[in-house]
Amino acid sequence: MMSTEGSLTRNGFYLKTDLFLRLGARVVAIEPDETNQVILLERFVKLPFARRPVVTVGKAVSDKNAIESMWIDGPGSAVNTLSQKWAATLKGNKARHTYGHYGLDFVQSRPVETTTLEELIAAHGRPLFIKIDVEGYELNAIRGLRHPVPYLSFEVNLPEFRPESLHRVALLEGLAVNSIFNYAVDCERGLALDRWLNAHEFLSVLERCGENAIEVFCKGLPN
Repeated sequence: MMSTEGSLTRNGFYLKTDLFLRLGARVVAIEPDETNQVILLERFVKLPFARRPVVTVGKAVSDKNAIESMWIDGPGSAVNTLSQKWAATLKGNKARHTYGHYGLDFVQSRPVETTTLEELIAAHGRPLFIKIDVEGYELNAIRGLRHPVPYLSFEVNLPEFRPESLHRVALLEGLAVNSIFNYAVDCERGLALDRWLNAHEFLSVLERCGENAIEVFCKGLPN
């Protein structure tokens, strides 16, 4: 399992990591925020008698190997992001997020090293599942993938990122024309659709979706 995170919440990401570990997965966690890197290391790597199969990569995921700017809400904030659009959206509508942040002013940025999903797969092996949660930078992350994987998910903030989300689905269909899609509003309640849809059908659903945030799931079926 490969999990790409723009940032942790105070307990969110490591709880997800712990959940996947309990399911028997080996986790590769990509995390550019230094505060959150420390949390991952202390919880899963440094414990001498309870080390878990977790690899942490202190980079951000993009469509290229480069140095890019991460906009900082605060150390360990859940909304630190490489997306200027997402930072501007939150700054202009602070009522949208009421937890896991430091005020949503984004008055500073810092350089972070980026890598691609394809580079990560080459280094760590082909994952069964990739979870992408990179605060508005999901399109760039998917652009760095060259081959389909069995399962992938990405978050969608609506309505602001609807155009980018439509493009993400099209990119994934380009990797595997038989890809099928579903989504969840609350993962604890399961998938929203009673059947998986092909890309054309799912694009119509995504165009009409009135939720504020969803998680899209893709099965990358072989051609």
